[in-house]
Amino acid sequence: MKIFTWNIRHGGGARLNEILSEIRRNADSDVIVLTEFRNNKNAHAIRAVLSECGMPFQFMPNTEPRVNTVLVASRHEVEFHQFPYLNEHSHRVVMLKSGSLQIFGTYFPQKKEKAKVFSFLTDQLQNASLDQTVVVAGDLNTGLHFKDEQGKSFHCSEDFQKLLETGMTDAWRLLNADLSEYSWYSNYGNGFRIDHCLVSSNSKNVIRNCFYIHEAREKKYSDHSQMVLELDYSL
Repeated sequence: MKIFTWNIRHGGGARLNEILSEIRRNADSDVIVLTEFRNNKNAHAIRAVLSECGMPFQFMPNTEPRVNTVLVASRHEVEFHQFPYLNEHSHRVVMLKSGSLQIFGTYFPQKKEKAKVFSFLTDQLQNASLDQTVVVAGDLNTGLHFKDEQGKSFHCSEDFQKLLETGMTDAWRLLNADLSEYSWYSNYGNGFRIDHCLVSSNSKNVIRNCFYIHEAREKKYSDHSQMVLELDYSL
């Protein structure tokens, strides 16, 4: 099973053709999570190409055209869920469910507001049964100090750590130990690993591979690198 996630930067903007080409390039995915997706003039074209690529099962929150949200697309028929009790952040999390698998496509807010979404995900994990495989994929806008950034500037890094301690495994870190690799760079050239794929620790044995693809970011199709998670799991 292949999960592909990418922050396409404010709905893709004038980079639509490049965004569509990158989606086609990853047409072998089972699930695609697009963050900073917008219900704007690009949305129809993006959703049409996803369907063309064999992923007709799609869900995104009903938001205004200039609001960044999450679109989750699947090759297989699944259940989609949104969480209204997240209130002002309800457009930031979409859950895909199929059997014992739950995938949370996420686009986190900035600064201290992230704590509300971390708290929600921690509660979801604590309520999951031991036979469930839970995946959190997308732009979490944070990471661990000195590991996922050179310094100590992340807001809510302690909440990210708590989520790991509650029972989530950082798939990329599991495979790459103490390596440094960044998925987003500031205007000053500082690197940050803020795009993540987390897997419930009871299922970490199904993690086959997890890696970043930097080419699209380097070509400025977006300001984020793409991320791929491969699992020994079938929908």
